[in-house]
Amino acid sequence: MNRSALGRTLAMVGVLAIILLPLSSAFPHLNDLTASSTGPVPDHWAASAFPIVWNINPARGGNVQGSRAVADVIQASFTTWTSAPNTTLSVARGNDSTKTAAGMDNTNLICFVCTGDFSSEAETLAVTMTTVATSVGDSDGRGGTTQFVGQILDADILFNPSNTFTTDTGNGTVQDVQTVATHEIGHFFGLDHSPIVRAIMFPFTPDVETTLGYDDVAGISAMYPASGQAVGTGSISGTVRLNGAGVFGAHVFADSQTGAEAFAAFNIRKTPIGTLSTPGGSYTITGVPPDSYVVTAEPLDLPVTNTDVSDFPKAYNQGAVQTNFTTRSH
Repeated sequence: MNRSALGRTLAMVGVLAIILLPLSSAFPHLNDLTASSTGPVPDHWAASAFPIVWNINPARGGNVQGSRAVADVIQASFTTWTSAPNTTLSVARGNDSTKTAAGMDNTNLICFVCTGDFSSEAETLAVTMTTVATSVGDSDGRGGTTQFVGQILDADILFNPSNTFTTDTGNGTVQDVQTVATHEIGHFFGLDHSPIVRAIMFPFTPDVETTLGYDDVAGISAMYPASGQAVGTGSISGTVRLNGAGVFGAHVFADSQTGAEAFAAFNIRKTPIGTLSTPGGSYTITGVPPDSYVVTAEPLDLPVTNTDVSDFPKAYNQGAVQTNFTTRSH
């Protein structure tokens, strides 16, 4: 889901110089999560199960303006993710569809004229619905069987027909389709909302932003890692405690304190990189380029709140993330 709103900046003090180690397997909070018998599992597609194909209904109502074809905009948005450094993603455009409703139907539908319930939040610009496996060995709906809990089997993106969009550059009164599509395609691949204000996966959309930030790259490359890193990265780990007890769901992020641009050759915007602390307060921030960083822990107490990352506490059998603390930096 993508909603239009203003963000805020984050204040940080102090500098932490770190020496990064080679990146090991870990999952970032940026994933949608599914609970399993062994703990939360990040939702993602299984590359070896069946080809990932998206199908667009190319019809558009009078609420979608602009000279570019919607299919061209969607293709550009997918390319933004599939060309991310340190990432291997294969996805293709399939046949156009005439479907006007989402569902587990072997069609990963992208639609501007589809029916959907947008009544609860009129400001919702678009919504992505994914179907994931909750057990192993069941039918995957495509002639095979599910390979792991959290395997994405179907994903549909519906744009709210009550909002006005443009396939050209947005201007503040008409929302840019590519900005919204790039965010929603992050959900398509299994990413959850990010509390990093300048990330594509921040839940409140700017007028125009079509390039990924460091935080987005950290999330997508952790789920779909390349066999070798184009840009070397490591991780930062620690524990957030309050009065000696671990804090659950603290937003912990690392912000560079130098002018270094590790991903400059890939048109990636420099942003902080974050995660959420697990029960017990532990955290691991992955995908971090070598640099000097301020590491900050903050509560999700606006603009991003528990409702924006609701799958995270559910996957840990918790009602909500913890917010009874103040921001601290080191």
